[in-house]
Amino acid sequence: MEFMSALGSQEDAYRPSLFELVAQDKLKELLQPAIQYVLAIYAQRYPRLLLRIVNNHEEFYALLMLLIERHYLKEWSGSFAENFYGLKRVSSLSTNNFVSPINSKASKLSTKDINRSLLVLVGLPYIKCRLDLLYQRVSGSSDIILDEQVEIENEELADSNTKASRKLLIRLKRLFKKIYPIVNFLYHISNLGYNIGYLFGKTKYYTPWLHLLGIEVKRMSMDDYRAYYEKMGNGTSDGISLKNPLHAMSMISGKVIEFLKVLLPMSIFFFKFLEWWYSSEFSRGNALRKGEEGENAIPPPEKIKPHPQGTSVPSRPNTCPLCLTNPINNPTAMPSGYVFCYTCAYHYLQEHGKCPVTWIKMSKDPQSLVKLYADVL
Repeated sequence: MEFMSALGSQEDAYRPSLFELVAQDKLKELLQPAIQYVLAIYAQRYPRLLLRIVNNHEEFYALLMLLIERHYLKEWSGSFAENFYGLKRVSSLSTNNFVSPINSKASKLSTKDINRSLLVLVGLPYIKCRLDLLYQRVSGSSDIILDEQVEIENEELADSNTKASRKLLIRLKRLFKKIYPIVNFLYHISNLGYNIGYLFGKTKYYTPWLHLLGIEVKRMSMDDYRAYYEKMGNGTSDGISLKNPLHAMSMISGKVIEFLKVLLPMSIFFFKFLEWWYSSEFSRGNALRKGEEGENAIPPPEKIKPHPQGTSVPSRPNTCPLCLTNPINNPTAMPSGYVFCYTCAYHYLQEHGKCPVTWIKMSKDPQSLVKLYADVL
């Protein structure tokens, strides 16, 4: 095991092992759910301030990481996770010209390298996250709903009254459903291939993106730490004095971002602890005891009253308010709580974007419809 952990690093003492690189990648993967969990908790107390951020978490997280990663790339020549594990980024041009990674000034990233690194560190994960969410939305949550949705789309394609833009959207969605799994497979298999190649010393880059950028990851030396703390001790950065108020603000913000090196790992630990706690026997036992005592009894939500101008609710039970079919064919509930035939609910939601009974505005996303697998009384 000692041999495998040091494989490929015998000739270059500053070449990190694959296990160090994978560890810092895992740290980056844990940051987003930890931050999202903390925001969701505080959004319950301050919904006006944080609810919009929680609903647009991907954009907020990308902007936050853009600021953090830019700071660490500029000050430490490495990303936040790389710096946490004592790693830095070095341009391949400097290593090809036999510049030692010990020389921190010679190996410092240029502005061009920083911007390209930000594109891979922040831009690429954000795009992939949005594509993953889009694929989950268009692929459907269950086979039954997916089959019915395909039938409805086929009817729309065959209907001559359907708009050309709608037909184009359906075709593009189906093309995306076929192509994206292949693209996703190539994305992961290329990373795996470079990981294996790096492990056995066949390449200097452990991901294809670093290869495209021409940037290697190296271990930091004592000179790197010494140069940084000397610069901070002198109170100057790139020749700008602390007498400049703008520079003073940047220094303060830099200190706050440096503190994240402690705060974010603590949030990850807190997130994993809560994840373990709520899945443990202790939590289930406490919840069961409280449930028996009636302390956690949550009252059902109030029934939403029909709108005066909305569709009237049939007096007969198990009847669709739209087509008056009894019993309801393939019962489906809207977010308002009222139950319709799936076809009736789908078409009405796509055309009007609201509940026909309560007139409450709703998303046109078919996933907002809830299939019922029990008799509607």
